Order: sequence, then structure tokens, then C-alpha cells
Amino acid sequence: MFKASLQTITWGDPQHDRFDQIFAQAKSNGFDGLEIGFRRLRQVGHRELQQLLDRHQIQINASHIGGNLGDLGQAENERADFEAALEFLSALGVPYLLYSGLNEPQDAALNVAIDQLNGFAERCAQAGIQLLYHNHDWEFRNSQRIWERVRKNGSDTLGFALDLGWAAKAGEDLTALLDDLADAVKVLHFKDFASSQPGQNTCHLGEGVIDFSAAWNWLDRQGRSHIWLTAEQDNADDADLACTINGAYLSRHIARLGKSSC
Repeated sequence: MFKASLQTITWGDPQHDRFDQIFAQAKSNGFDGLEIGFRRLRQVGHRELQQLLDRHQIQINASHIGGNLGDLGQAENERADFEAALEFLSALGVPYLLYSGLNEPQDAALNVAIDQLNGFAERCAQAGIQLLYHNHDWEFRNSQRIWERVRKNGSDTLGFALDLGWAAKAGEDLTALLDDLADAVKVLHFKDFASSQPGQNTCHLGEGVIDFSAAWNWLDRQGRSHIWLTAEQDNADDADLACTINGAYLSRHIARLGKSSC
């Protein structure tokens, strides 16, 4: 059975003081895991977090960092945060760390950033955590300039958390992307948009313009079910309501996998 995860970004900042309520809300709406940005997690000690996770019988399946690795000054800060994240996540047994970035316009800076990313992936592997690259839409611009370089030059230890919403909004063929990534897919982000216009105009899953049918059909053909399926809605007027609607969407479709085409 595929497992559903909730990206807690919907609750905005600060949210660490609401983790007890958020974790309860996620569990009651069918989520098996939580994806929480490291800058939010670090506001709470890992022992306190573990107590909350045990109380609500839920896990943190992934965390998230980001930045511009091609900016060497910023990369130093990212490296420090990265080491702190590894220690923290290892204590909690979190299997995946997602990275977003690589928006460098110059090829030389992009190459430096990918080399840095590969180093991060190797360091993660040493700590028993897999680094996953999480895309936005910009990686697919200019004939997939950034995406192709990551795919060609990325380390074998680097996995992917494909954001289906951003990829679809960029006009990409989801089936082709998924087939290309194959076993490198560890997490899929389901993000819906109210319109195809630029920006983070996210909405409840199934209520926007993104057609996820290709992804559900691809998942239905998989002989493995360890991919985490994550609901990510950047903005919502009512985060609790978004959690309920998005949880119901994922639960409904996950239940259909292996039974019928979606």
C-alpha cells in the first residue's frame, strides 16, 4: 500500500508551537507521514518531537532544505545547516531529505551547484538518509536546461521527489518524466493550482487545473509501493480544511490503485 504524507507548509510560520494539533489533524485525515521543513523542525528538540510522533502514531518521512548552492557564500551557510539537519534527522530516523534550488542562470555556477549537490548526496548516504531533488517549474525552462543537467550529472545516490504540479504547470509530460526517473522516484508531490498562470496559486487537490491521471496510472503499473505520496498546498485560507480535503483526495486514489484505472 502506498503511503500518504502531508507537507505542513500550508500552516505557514510559525507552526512549531502548533505541531501537536497539526500532527493530530494529519493522522485523523489518513496521513501516514509528515514532511516538514528543517527550519521549522529545528525550533523543537528532537526528543519532544519524538514524543509528539509517538503520541499521534505518525512519522516524519521527509524534511526539506533549500538554497542557491552556486552562490559560494550562501553555500557555506547551507553546508552548516545541512550537517545540523543530518544530525537532527538521524536522531528521528527520517529517511529522506529534500533539496530545492539549482536556479543558477549561468552554466558554470550550475555545474558548481550540481557538484555540491552530489557531495551532499554522498554525505547523506553516509548518515543513512537519502537526498532527494525536489523540482519547481524553472528546471524545465529553456528545453529542460537545468533538469537535463541534474539527470545527466547527478550522483547515483541522489533520488528524486518529483513535484507533479510544478512539472505539469511547466508543460511537461508526467508519464515521460516518471518513466525516465523510474526507481529514482522516492516521493511524489501532489500540488494543484487554481490556474496555469505563473506563481504559487495553489488550491485543494482535485479542484484546480492539474491533471494527475498520468501519475496515478503510472503508480498503478508499479510493482512497488514504497513511494511516498505527498499532499503539498503552499497557501490556504483554512489550513485545517485543506488537510481534510487533500487527505481525502489521496486516500480515495490510493485505495483505487491496483483495482482499476484512475
